[in-house]
Formats: sequence, structure tokens, C-alpha cells
Amino acid sequence: MDIDMGTFTKLLLDAQDPDDNIRLVAEGSLKQLQDLDFPNFLLSLSAELSKDASPAKCRSLAGIILKNSVEGKYSKQNHLNIERWFNLDQLTRSKIKESLLTTLGSSAAEVRHASSQIIGKLAWIEIPSRQWQDLIGKLLGNMAQQGASPLLKQGTLEALEYVFEEFVGLKQNEIDDVLDAVIQAMKRAEQNYEVRLAAVKALQNVLKFANFANEDCRNRLMTAICDAAKSDEGEEKKKIKQGAFSCLTAIAPEKYMALEPYMETILSLTSEALEEGEETVALQCIKFWSTICGEVIELREQKKRFAHASSTADCCFIEKPLCSLVPVLLKTVLNREGDVDALKIFMSATTCLGLVARTIGDAIVPLAIQFIECNIEMADWRSRKAATSALGVILEGPSVEKLAPVVSMLIDRMEDTNMEVRRTAVCTLGRVFELLHSPAHAKRFFTDEDFCRVMAVLSKCGKGCPEVFKEFCGAIYVLARGYQSISSEVDHSKKKISSELSPFLSGFIDVLLSASELDKEAPFGLPASAYTYKALIELVRVSNIQDYEAEIAIRVLMPRIMRRLNTALDAEAISPSDKSNKYNLQALQCDVLHAIIQKLGRSLAADMVKESPQFVLLLFCRVLTCDCSTARDKAALAIGALAHTVGPKFVAYMSILLQYYNVKVFSPIYIEVIGNIFHVLGDEILPYCDYMMDVLYKGLSKQRLKPQILACFGEIALAIGEDFEEYLQVVMKKLKEAANPRYYANVFDEDKVNYGNQLRQGIFKAYSGILRGIKDPKSGLKVAADLVEFIETVCKDKNRDASVTYTAVALLSEFGSTVETWTDGLISKLTND
Repeated sequence: MDIDMGTFTKLLLDAQDPDDNIRLVAEGSLKQLQDLDFPNFLLSLSAELSKDASPAKCRSLAGIILKNSVEGKYSKQNHLNIERWFNLDQLTRSKIKESLLTTLGSSAAEVRHASSQIIGKLAWIEIPSRQWQDLIGKLLGNMAQQGASPLLKQGTLEALEYVFEEFVGLKQNEIDDVLDAVIQAMKRAEQNYEVRLAAVKALQNVLKFANFANEDCRNRLMTAICDAAKSDEGEEKKKIKQGAFSCLTAIAPEKYMALEPYMETILSLTSEALEEGEETVALQCIKFWSTICGEVIELREQKKRFAHASSTADCCFIEKPLCSLVPVLLKTVLNREGDVDALKIFMSATTCLGLVARTIGDAIVPLAIQFIECNIEMADWRSRKAATSALGVILEGPSVEKLAPVVSMLIDRMEDTNMEVRRTAVCTLGRVFELLHSPAHAKRFFTDEDFCRVMAVLSKCGKGCPEVFKEFCGAIYVLARGYQSISSEVDHSKKKISSELSPFLSGFIDVLLSASELDKEAPFGLPASAYTYKALIELVRVSNIQDYEAEIAIRVLMPRIMRRLNTALDAEAISPSDKSNKYNLQALQCDVLHAIIQKLGRSLAADMVKESPQFVLLLFCRVLTCDCSTARDKAALAIGALAHTVGPKFVAYMSILLQYYNVKVFSPIYIEVIGNIFHVLGDEILPYCDYMMDVLYKGLSKQRLKPQILACFGEIALAIGEDFEEYLQVVMKKLKEAANPRYYANVFDEDKVNYGNQLRQGIFKAYSGILRGIKDPKSGLKVAADLVEFIETVCKDKNRDASVTYTAVALLSEFGSTVETWTDGLISKLTND
């Protein structure tokens, strides 16, 4: 079927019409032409693309449709496209390819671009199957053609860029010929800027296949790249410099070892680019050095993992150029002030400086200290800030001994007259706590004398300066977390270390709470609150409660947080943001109280009996009624901790808890806490058992709660033992209903499958608790029979998760010891009889 080109052009034009009626009709006609005669449809597209008389927008759309019709990677549809392409006769394919090659010199940029992309797609399809073998020769012929137009060269180079985007199975001599042509086009002798830029872009892809082991090839490439990276006047030529540094970055990941002879030149080019401050060029050259450092760091990590030793002999040459780079990066960090471009360069240089520190370690310290000492006492606060910031960047890599001289400088900046400098200093201190001063370190950054001074200055920084308060909280948080791993150690020497915080605990708590006092007019609008409570939680968790100072500080903290929680509960929140902040605040306050209750433990129990814990419990119960699941869960966990602390005497307060014990406030965590309370109270809870079990039965109607409620039945059976017999018949009925195979049959939806697995785990946990809790062998054997039946059903289900299998196996492994207790009981009865 012949397609009239005039009509075809009109269809392409109409397919871009803003009128839906016109556009949809044209799209339908194009689809019909494609389905009726695919070969002629592709020929028409290629003819339209190469027709200079057609509107540019029609030619561009023709190129897009043609490219999509031959796309040959990744998806199933693309594989179908490949198959359709190879089903075309040889003549049709040849005509299309020749048409594409002729359009590489088109005066329309979008046409050249479309043709280049399609040639790249077809190369990926055909060259591996030994077809279109003359493509590279024809493209190189365009470049070597006497008097070839700049447009043809540009289009050809763009085609080479796309051809080499993926591996195409070319021979090395073909790759070398392409490199020669590209390098020739990059030279300054080429007068056309667009051609040079296209050559640099093409080289980024061709580089992957260059033979860097060949010294002559390597020298020619590096000479061309470095020449392109040299200073050029004019905004357009900066794109060539950016492309040249992109080429260096492309080389860095796998071939950076081959760059040793060229490092001095690259350093010079880097300094020049950063001095000029052109964003795209500067960012690309910094990216090159960051990539180099990343490769060296990864190499060292691999050697540590696989050879159990750190060897850097094969990349030690990198230390010298990186040492020369450090002053350049530090100068860039100093010049951070300016527009958005300057800030981007600053951030990139800062990241690179940190990578350099990790790469060369101690070697960076004298270079950095020289910069810090020159700027940290300057009258200009920006210089002092830059020096302090630089210190924070280089902390990861050098040894504590080498960094020790900067201790006093950091402390001095924490008392700087300028708020920005103080904030940077406190932020840097947080980095020190995180990286160098954890008790896990054999040698720590601060001496005992320094530590006391730092703590005093840190407390001072947090007072009366909201701008610094966030960094203050962050520093306290990181400092406390460093002690977390040793807070429960038995080793007395480690407990002594954890006591370092005790003298400062009360002061830190005062600063944290005073800086985040609730504003009566906007009680939920202070962002400082979140940072305050997170820092408090960590301080409480790691405090050594054996220290009198620490115990008193935490005891005093508890009523202060209780008052705040009460205020937050009573305060009215009108706007959605206020409600959200209110609930988040309640969650954090419950978390702090939870940590306090756990930390003080039994030492708090006696006081609580005197002071009555009902007020604390009531606060938590009120949170249970809020609309925020996170806050409710935090309150539930705190209630569980309170019950554990008070012990069996908690039964006196069950009447309060049961007022907030209903299906509406249930959550998986709350149900788990209920099971724990049964364990804490044991037989004491029996007067409330009927009511609590009835509520749990009702809760089974909530699908999301069913797995946890079933598991809770097992915990209750364990807690009350033979008294569970009263509920056994009803519970076994509920278990059988949940275990019914019809709920799991032919379920393929992932969420439903996951829920089914959770439900079965809950059932197994219920059986486990019931079998271990009940004492009557007769009842136990009936339960065991139901369990065996359930296990047989589960074994037939191929959708079961591994966790279900593990739970079942664990239950069966303990079943023997459970039966043994029944047997011993029966034997004892027979003997006594």
C-alpha cells in the first residue's frame, strides 16, 4: 500500500493540533497506517524525516515515532520491536538506514538529533548480529570528507555518541579509528564550536572502550581532554570545558591508576576552574576528584574485607596530588558567600574535602590547620565560620593524635561573639562526638580536663540563643548515643566512663527544657520541642542510675515532663497543623516518660506506691484516646513499662485502665502491652478477666487486629495458667474459625498473602501459649489434636512465608517438653492413687 506523502505530512501536523477532535482522528489514522502496512509506514517516517520542505515539527514527530518503533532495549514491547524490524525485507531496512544517514547534515537541529538517536538504536540492534557492518565506516567517512559541512560533522559525532552509549561489539581497530576522528574534531584547529562540543560529548561514551593500556592511545586521549579543559573565552566554550571534565570523571572509576602522569596538569586545570567559579565547570571538576577518592576508599574497604589487611601501595601516588588539592578546596570553602551557584560549589567542595580527608588521613591535618589558624581569628566572622566548618569536614580520616591541636580552637569558637560561628562550632562538636569521642574509641578526642570545659561551654551555648539550640540538641543527642552501647555493661570500668555525663546531666536537662518552654499563645509551634525530647530520651537511656547525681536529675525530670504532657493534653488545637504538632508532642513526651520509668525501674516503685501512679496512668490513658496512632502506641508502651515497674500492685489501678480498654483504641502494640500486663499481674487480674476477654472477642471483628489478639490469647493462657480453662472452649472456636482453609485458598494478592501469614503466626503463638499454660492433660490433648490438624492444613499451602514455618517448627520443638509435664502429672496421680 503506497502512502501519499502530502497526506502523511498533514496527519503528522494534525496529530499535534491542540484541538482534541482533530488530534485524536489523526492519531487514529497513523495507528491504522502502522497496522495495515508496517514497512511502508516506517519508510514514510524516514522519508518525512529527511524531507527539507516539511515543517520542522512534522519531521521531529516522525523521528520520535520511528525511534519508538525500533527501540530495542529492556522491555517486552521493545523485544517485539526488534523482531518486527528483522522481519522487514533487506531493501526496506537499507532505505531507512540510508535516509537516516543523509539527514545527519540537516540544517534543523531537531532532525539531526532524531536521526542520531535512531542510528544509535539500530546500531544496538544490528551490529551484534553482524549487520550494518559499514555503519562506522560511513560515519568516519563523513568526518574525513573534504569540505564536509560543520552540520554534517556535528550530526555524525552525535550519532557516534549514541552508537557508543551501549556496547556494540566493535573491533578494537574500529574503536581506535573513531577515537582518532573524535580527537581530531576536539582540537582548537576546528573552528566550529558546535562540532568541538559534539566531539567532547561523543568522547565521554567512546572512552569506555579505549585501550588505556596502550601508552600512545592514552597520551593522545589525555592531551586532547586536557587541551579542551583549558580556559576559553565565551559562555559557549565553557560547555566544552565542562565536557572535558566529564570525560575525566568517566575515566576515574576504573582507570584512575592510569592518570598518575597527568595529575599535575589536572590539578592546574582544577585550580583554574575553581578560581573562575563557573558553576557547571567547577562542579564537574570537583566531581572528578570526589570520584577518585571514592574509588580509593572503596578499594581499601574491599581489601579490609577480603584480605583482612589494609594495603594502599597500589594507590599511594594519589596522596601527593590530593595534598596539593586541599588548599584549593579550602579556598573554595572560604568563598561560600554569594548566589545559588556559589553555594552549590561550596557544598560540592565541602563533600570532596571530606572524601579527601578519608583518603589521605593524617596528611590533611597540617594543611587544614594552616588554613584554620589563618582564618579562625580573623575579624570577618565569615572567615571564622569557614575555618570552623573546615574542621568539622576533615574529622573522618585523620587520627585523634593529629587532630588534638585543634581542641582549644574549637572550644574558643563555641564562645564566639557571632551566632553563626557559634552554631557552626556546636555542629562541629556534634561531629566530634559522633566520630572521635565515643567511649568505644580506645583514644578519645577530649582529655578529662577538656571534656569538663566543653560540657560547661556547651551548656552556655544552649541558653538564650534559639538559633544555636537545634545544634545544641543535636550535639547532646549524638554524645548520649555514644554511651548507649555501654549503658548496660557489667564492666565497672565502662560504667565509670558512662558516669562522665552525671555531673552535667541536671544542667543539660535545665537547658533543654527551658529553651523549649511551651508558648501560651502558640503551644505547638515550637520546632525546638522535637529536638529537646529526642535529646532527653537519649540522656535518660544512657545515664548511670547508680550515680546519685544522675538518679536525682532523672527523678526531678519525671514530674516536669508529666506537667508538660498534662498541659499539652489540655491545650486546644484548632488548625490541622496544630493538631499534628500536638500529637507529635504527646508522643515524644510519652517516650521520655517511658524511658524514665524504665531507667528508674524498681527504685521508682516504692515512691510510686506512696505518690500514687494513677495520675501518671491517667495521663497515658488520655493519650490513648487521641487521633494519632503514633502517640497512642507510645502511650501504650509507657503503660506497659509502668505496670512492669509497679508490679502486682498495679492491679489497684486496673479500674482506670479498663475505662480506656475498648476496641476503638486498640492497636497491635496496645494488645501486646495487655498481654504483658497479664504476666505482671498473674492471678491478681482474674477479677477483670471476663470483661477483658469479652472486649478481645469483639476486637476479632477488626481484621487488622486479629493476628495480635489471637497471639494475646496465648500470653493470657501463660499468665493465668489453669484459670484459662474457663475461656478455652470459646478461644478454640475462634482459633478454628481463623484457621479455616477457605480464608487462604486461591489468594494471590500480595497484601492478602502477607496478612494470611501474619494470621497463621498469631494462631501458632496462641496454641503455644495455651499448651504451656493449661495444666489439664485432657484439655491439652484436645488442643494438641486441633494444632496437628492446623499444621497439616498449613503444610499444604505453598503461599506460606518462611516465618510461618519457623514459628510452627519452634512450637513443635517445645511440644515435647509440654507433653512431658502432662505425663509427669498423670504418673504422679497414678502413683498417689
